[in-house]
Formats: sequence, structure tokens, C-alpha cells
Amino acid sequence: MRRLMFEGCAGWLHEAQGTTGVVLCAPLGHEAMWSHRAWRHLADDLAAAGMPVLRFDYPCTGDSAGACDAAHFLGRAASSIVAAAAQLRALTGVERIVLCGLRAGASLAVQAAEAMHSHPAWQGGVAGLVLLAPVVNGRAYLRELRALHLNWLNSVGPTETPAAAPADALDVLAFRFTADTVRELEALRLDRGTGCPAPRVLLLDPWPGATSATGALAQHYAQGGVQVEVAAFPEYSGMMQSAEFAGVPAQAWRQLVQWLARIPAALPAARWSMHGALHAASLCVAVDGVVEESVWLDARRQFGILCLPRDAAPAPVAVIFPNTGGNHHVGDGRMFVTLSRRLARLGVVSLRLDVSALGDSPCTPRTMSIPAIYSPGPRADVSAAVDWMRARGFRGIVLAGVCSGAFLSLHAALANPGVNGLVLANLVKFRWDRADDRSAGKGARSWQGWLSAARRSGNWQRVLHGEVRIGPLAAAMARHAYRHATERAAFRLTRLRGGEDLASATAYARAAMRSLNERGIRTDMLYGSEDMGLDEAQLRFGRDLEALAAFTHITVHRHGCMDHALFLAEGRQIFCDQVVKHVVATLDAMEAVGDGLPQAAKVC
Repeated sequence: MRRLMFEGCAGWLHEAQGTTGVVLCAPLGHEAMWSHRAWRHLADDLAAAGMPVLRFDYPCTGDSAGACDAAHFLGRAASSIVAAAAQLRALTGVERIVLCGLRAGASLAVQAAEAMHSHPAWQGGVAGLVLLAPVVNGRAYLRELRALHLNWLNSVGPTETPAAAPADALDVLAFRFTADTVRELEALRLDRGTGCPAPRVLLLDPWPGATSATGALAQHYAQGGVQVEVAAFPEYSGMMQSAEFAGVPAQAWRQLVQWLARIPAALPAARWSMHGALHAASLCVAVDGVVEESVWLDARRQFGILCLPRDAAPAPVAVIFPNTGGNHHVGDGRMFVTLSRRLARLGVVSLRLDVSALGDSPCTPRTMSIPAIYSPGPRADVSAAVDWMRARGFRGIVLAGVCSGAFLSLHAALANPGVNGLVLANLVKFRWDRADDRSAGKGARSWQGWLSAARRSGNWQRVLHGEVRIGPLAAAMARHAYRHATERAAFRLTRLRGGEDLASATAYARAAMRSLNERGIRTDMLYGSEDMGLDEAQLRFGRDLEALAAFTHITVHRHGCMDHALFLAEGRQIFCDQVVKHVVATLDAMEAVGDGLPQAAKVC
């Protein structure tokens, strides 16, 4: 894989020697996060079959330039696909271009192909289209997104009502569709287009049947004389789920590679004008008022984006953001991108890190699980990243993570004396045991979370309508109660015996916090007021967290409108502001004591 940047878009070139090149057109929002692993491995598979591939982030998404709320997003995204095709042709010399899109990315691929088909610079247009679960009807797509977000809010969102999205905009998990994007999606109807801008089309349909919109689109294209192939996509649901569970479709990707391999070599190669296409790409680029450098560290096992001030000398403190769950380095809601650029404009360097098993690191596996994310390997990866940043001359390293990223940060700090500060949001576990391997993914939540869900009338209506099964919920609550009772009993028995048994998860957590405090590591712990992480902390440190009261370098912050994954804008803002506050306080303390690292100050 070769990192590149073109027209403000960050991307990856998967090189191969073939004459047919493929541009991958990603889905939008949470679907892009969830399918990232599958998308990356599809690019690898196509390149292994001899087809050069370019996958990239649309403007205002991922690592690309632009603010998340920029206007005219869909038009800019379609134009960026055309630019990506030009880039691929210029860099590899391919003779034919195929656009392959997933969900809304498939719809954008059609729009880009239409633009290429009608533009004189693209004589011949594209050689084919691959449309995977395409969004055929924009209104139906928006209804699906609204239902998804509402279901999430009713299930695990905080009781405190979040701020509404701006007028006519739509929040979907951690991502916002602006009002103009919503209007453009409402007008989208692929099946009412005048024709198909490609001679060959492959459609994969997750929901085949008489009412399938994908099937209707295939019929529409076939009536226009296009060579159309339609197949089922049963692996779609396994791919389109939270990234720590999401799979890589083996059968579908093989089918796609085979279909592309059958594109006839005799098809006339398009002769295109490539004005403005880049023939080389720097690993260090200016973007949004900062400088970002693509870096490989830890013997090139890990990938990251180093975000630096554009003009000023960097501060002596740097921040590392480990992955959250199975997500790649941009973070939900693009949080780590916007936060790292905010820090750089304040003069602070940060690293958006992909540990070796995740994201765009060179050798990521095709499967992932929660136990793998919490395993010793990723913890060691974060510690290695600390050493790498230290070697670049930074005197202070702050680790800032969410959920599993908080866990990795905690354990890197316990293992590595090079860590000087922690910002931990919704830390769920202080230690990961075999019992956690068995219970991972079983929908754990706090007592406050259960009570909050029970107070919502909509959830009881879902139970009455059969949409929610009460049995699994009761079983989960029983497991929760049993775990609390047994762990409290074990800890009390240990204390009665006069021991400090580190085999007890509670004793381990207290020893860990004591160690951080004794080393002067300033630690900010952020929790949603109903978060299961707070429930865990109360189990380890007491209902009022009284066991932490004597630790002067550790501060706990509770927030009513902070959901667990920071999908809500309020939660992301709280985290980002706390990271900035933490870093500024660290720099102020360093300045106060002169050379050397400061003793941490308690800042609320």
C-alpha cells in the first residue's frame, strides 16, 4: 500500500501491474467506519489479482481536508471519485477504470460515471460499475438511518436529552448529514435515471426478492442494453456491524474479483486527458492549517498520522490517540482528526494511531474480536508508540482514549515510564481476564443504564410488539448482579485475611491507580453518568469512588450527556475539551518548574 494525497483527499494506492484499475467508493458515515476492514482487504484482494486499486476518503471525511459540515458534500464527493480515477490512471497507466461502490458510495459511483461519460476528457467513460447494496432510493435510505439512530438512542443513549441537530440536518450515530445533504439524498432515485453510464454492471443484493430495489435497478439497466449481472450478498449483514465484530466477505469478494477479471481485454482503452493529476505524492502534506505526516513505526508494524503545527515550533508535550474498539485511526464522528488538528493549531503534536491489528497498519488480520482488542499485543503496541514519540524528542506524552482505547492507554502507562498523562473516557475494565473473553459482546451495561432504558415507554412498546425479547435482557441483568455480588464478596474476603491479593480485580484496579498517582501521572477519568464504565469504577473504588479520594493526581469527571462510544456531539466535545485542558495544564506546569517534567496538578 502506498499513501497519497490528491486534491485534498487522503488515500491509498494498492499497486499491481494490470491494465484494469479499480476506484473504491466508500459508504458514508458509520457505514464507512464499520466496513473499513472489509474495504481495505477488498483492495488487497484486487491488487493480488493484478488490478491496481485506489481507495480514499471523500472531502470532509476521514483524513481528507475540509470540515465535516461543509456544504455541497455529495457533489464534491462525486467529483472526488472522478479525480481519484484520474489519479489512478496517472500513477499506474491503467487502460480501463472500474468504479466499485458500497451503499451510498455506489450511488456516488454512478454519478461520477455519468460525469465521466459525458465529459470530453474521458473518452469512453468507465469500463464497468460494481454496485454493492446500492442506495437506490434516497428517501428509503434516510428512513433507515433515522430508525437506526432512534433505536440506538432508545437502547443505550443517555437519559439526558441530547441537543437536536440543526434544522433539517440528520444525526446518525456519530455522524451528521447536513441539511443540503439530506435534501440531495431525498432527491436520489437511481432507478429513474435516463440510462446506465457503463457497459457492464455487477450488482450484489443483500435483500433479494420481489420488492428488492437493487433488483429493480438491475432490470432498469438491462432494459437500456447494459450487460448486467446480479447476485445475492448474504455476507452483507456480517460486514455491516460495529467494527470490532465486522467480518470480511470472503465469497462476495471472490465473486467480485472474478467478475472484474472477465472484463474483456479487447474493450477499447479510453484515452484521457490527465491535466492536474499528480505523479507522485508526499507523505507530509499541509491540510486545514496544519501539517500531517503519514508514519510507520515499531519496525513498520503500526501506521499513524502525525499531526503537527504548520508554522510554530512544536510544544514539548505530544498526545497519542489509540484506536477505539475496532475502528481505524480517524475515530467515530471523525473525532481524532478534528481534535488532532485543533491541537496542532495550538502548537501541540499528536499521533492518530492504528495498532498493528487494526486500521491501515500493514498486516491487519481479516477477523477481529473484542478479546483480541484487549489482548497484550495492542497494549504493547501503544507502549511502543510512546517510545517512538519519545525518541522524536517529546518530553511529555499524554495518552487519550475512549473505551478500549482508554484501556490500552492505562496499560501502556502502567508498563511504560515514558507516559506522563492520561485522559480516559468511559474506561470499562481495569484488567482483562478469561471471564471477560467469555462475556465479551454480550451487551453489558450499567444498572443506571438498565433503569434508564426501563423508564423509556418506547422500549416497553418494542417489548410488547415482539421487537425486543425480554428473556435475554433478564439473563443479562442476572449475570450483572451475580458478577457484582461475587466480586464484592471476593474482595471483602481478601481484605479480612489481611491481604492485597492482586488476583482480585478490585485490588488490581486500586494498585494500578495507586501506582499512577505515586508516579505523578495526571489522570483525568471521564464517565457518562449512566455508563457501564462508571459502574465498574464504583465496583472497584466504592459507590462514591471514595478509594480514589486520596489520589491527588487522579480526577473523575461525570457527565450526564456523554454516551459510551461518544456518538453524541456533546460527548465528543466534552472529551476534546478535556484533552485540550489537560495538555494546556501540563504545559503550564512544565513552564512553572522549568526543565524536567512537572508534578501533575489536580484540575477540575
